[in-house]
Amino acid sequence: MPWGHAHGPEPPASAGKGGWRPRLTAIVAVGLRPCSGAIIVLVFALAQGFFFAGIASTLMMGLGTAITVATIATLAVGAKALAKRLAQRPAGYGAIIVRGAEVAAAGFVLAFGILLLCDYMASERMACSDRRREACF
Repeated sequence: MPWGHAHGPEPPASAGKGGWRPRLTAIVAVGLRPCSGAIIVLVFALAQGFFFAGIASTLMMGLGTAITVATIATLAVGAKALAKRLAQRPAGYGAIIVRGAEVAAAGFVLAFGILLLCDYMASERMACSDRRREACF
């Protein structure tokens, strides 16, 4: 390890002997960990006398999680392929697109922050009006 630490095995290390069985046991071990949200739903359903509805709800939560993770993984792989294609082009248009996206994202974050500040000020009635001008200055 040239960096001094590892967050998991490197791909060549995990491609060793043993085939699919060690990988399957790791997948099953991760899948056996109970979801705290599912436990809360099951306890609530049991307390209300709707245990089978809680089981169905928990299964739907798992299905939704699987769909979400699969979608994010697919988008990540597609974004990686797009990034590789953009990186192979000359620096002209790619750099302009990246800078434009950065400026647009920064503008969005700034606008959202200003919107949150204005909402807070409106909810607290912090705007300067003629009646409370002395409180503002």
